[in-house]
Amino acid sequence: MAQTPAQSSAPVSRSARRIALLGMIAGYGNALGFVELGGVFVGAMTGNTTDMGAALASGDWPHGLKVAAIVAVFFISAVLAGVVRRLWLPARGFLIMAGLLVVTQAVQGHPAQRVCELLFLPAFMAVQGETISRFSGNAIQTIVITSNLLKCASAVAGWLVSLLPGSTSARPAHGTILLPGLAWAAFFLGAMAATAALRLHAPLPFLWPLPLLAILYADLAHAERAHDPE
Repeated sequence: MAQTPAQSSAPVSRSARRIALLGMIAGYGNALGFVELGGVFVGAMTGNTTDMGAALASGDWPHGLKVAAIVAVFFISAVLAGVVRRLWLPARGFLIMAGLLVVTQAVQGHPAQRVCELLFLPAFMAVQGETISRFSGNAIQTIVITSNLLKCASAVAGWLVSLLPGSTSARPAHGTILLPGLAWAAFFLGAMAATAALRLHAPLPFLWPLPLLAILYADLAHAERAHDPE
C-alpha cells in the first residue's frame, strides 16, 4: 500500500539521528532546570502557564511571578532566535545554546546564580525550539513532548486502520511513527541523565550537552552549505 506523501526526500535516518540528539539535550536541560529552579520547567510552557495561573489565582505571587518571568524569557528568546534563523545560518543556534550553557556553568556558586539560571535556561530551550523543527517532511518540536506523543499515536492509528481488510486508507510513512516516538524516548533518556548527574554530584553538569551540540552544529552547517538543511 502506498505511503502518504508527507515523506520528504531527506533520509529518515539523518532525521532520526538529529532528533535523538536534540531530544536528549531537551530532556537534559528541562530536568536540570526543573531541579535548579525549584520545580519550574524551563521548556514546557503549557505546564508553566497552568502553574502560573494556579499560583496567581491562589495568591502565591512570588511563585507566580517567577513562572511568569520564565514564560516571558522563553518567548522573547524564541523571537530573537527566530530572527537569527532567518537572517543567518540556523546552525548558529547551536552555538548560541552552547554559549548559554557555558555562561550558566560559569555562574554556579555566584550570588547571581539563580537569576542567571532563570534567564539563560529558558532561553536555551527556546533557541533549540526555533533552530530546527522539521525532519524528513515532518514538523516535530523536540522540546515539546505532548504533541509528539499525539503525532505518534495518530500515525500508529493510521497504520492499524490501513491493515484492516478492504481498507483504502493510505499507510503512514515510517517517519511519521518513528520520529515523534523517538523524540519522546530521547527526551526521557536526557531527563534521566540530568538527574543522574545531579544525584552523583558530577562536575560541570551544565557542560555535558556540549559534545552533542557540537555534532549537531557540524551536521546542520554541512547540510546548509549543501542547501539541504532539513
